[in-house]
Amino acid sequence: MKPEQIRKRFIEFYENLGYLLLPKASMVDPSIPMSFVMSAGLVQVEASLSRLRERKGSQFVLVQDCFRHFDMDKVGTDDIHLSFFEMPGAFAFGLNEKAKAVQRMWQFATSILGIEKEDIWATYFAGGTVLGDYLLEDIETKQAWLDTGISPNRLVGLGPENNYWIQGRGINGIEIRKCGPNTELFFDRGQNKGCNKNCKPGCACGRFIEFSNSLFICFEINSEKNALSALTNPFTETVIGIERVAMILQNAKTVFEIDEYKSIFDAMDGYIIADGLEESLVRSSRQIIADHVRSLYYLVANNAPPPGKDGRARIVKMLIRRVITRLLVLGIYPMEILLNILEAIRKNAPQELQQEWIQDRFVIYFHSESKRFLRTIERANRQLSQYLNEGKDRTLSNAQIVHLEKNMGMPSLLTAMLLESKNLFQEVDYSESFGLINGKNVSIYLD
Repeated sequence: MKPEQIRKRFIEFYENLGYLLLPKASMVDPSIPMSFVMSAGLVQVEASLSRLRERKGSQFVLVQDCFRHFDMDKVGTDDIHLSFFEMPGAFAFGLNEKAKAVQRMWQFATSILGIEKEDIWATYFAGGTVLGDYLLEDIETKQAWLDTGISPNRLVGLGPENNYWIQGRGINGIEIRKCGPNTELFFDRGQNKGCNKNCKPGCACGRFIEFSNSLFICFEINSEKNALSALTNPFTETVIGIERVAMILQNAKTVFEIDEYKSIFDAMDGYIIADGLEESLVRSSRQIIADHVRSLYYLVANNAPPPGKDGRARIVKMLIRRVITRLLVLGIYPMEILLNILEAIRKNAPQELQQEWIQDRFVIYFHSESKRFLRTIERANRQLSQYLNEGKDRTLSNAQIVHLEKNMGMPSLLTAMLLESKNLFQEVDYSESFGLINGKNVSIYLD
């Protein structure tokens, strides 16, 4: 099942239940001036509701574009993380009708999407301490899951760190944050994917893929008192992750193997020069390029600012620099391939996001930042050469590598690969690194 079919089925399912379809909100929202809207939640719903002349009812459904800058470093490290993704959400304001929400989650997953019941696990809030208050086990949600017929062996109670949601602090002017227990659905990829035969949801080994959750938002947190109190207008939010659902339904090993990404990889694979590179480095580089260029395309379509130093502009800058470096990892001159990748993304984008101005603005942003970044690396490379001359071609110290990265903008993985090209090896933590230039002098990439 393709993403557009999943999207359509979610909307139709909740519309048939009386939910009103809302337009998606822009990821450039004034309530979060230093970043982009990060997930499908109350901010987007309130933004969409504010554009309606007349608000009818208390149940709403929308499909929201989401970007999470804090997940950028996770892209390419596992099977499921993306920085940009689509998240359909259904919102019911008023009483938290947990049994009804659980029944709908189960019906949509098993009857509408057709996921095998035996492959689904559910979690619920098992109780625990939140801001100094001990909250009891969510028995109502637990019983609601048992009433669906799910095996008790596939129903797991977890603590606040897994199954209690608290609104973030990043929204402008917010003094009272909302919170409440949540319940999640996981797809079981099989014991062979787990760390042991007793592995359960909540483990990060990769066996279980979370694809849906419901939040029962019933409390608020006063920032001055740092205490919980009952919310005047509680609400229930049920969401799915389209790319993860597509991964499950297409029997793909990762989110990068779904149809949405196939054309992106096809656009770049003919250009890759990866002789001598480890397979894992090639794979992660391809995934980072695909994810980040797609993220940039949708952010630009939402009127993201040009790359710069602060807030949203800095995020745009970081995305572009990470793409450039990973392209150079694969031996690709950036602008040579960019238009091909953009065309592949444009064809899969919604009709309203296939306009020429989006691609034109993207290219302007990318070209201007690529010149700055490549000159930054060239300066750092000269400093690296000076360090090696002073050390009589011995490898660099960790302090020198940190200086090149933090003060001169040279990714540590790039430094490691340049050292390796000179047979000067150095142990480096690659977790925060951008990439390498395949052992070449970056000046050949400058116009």
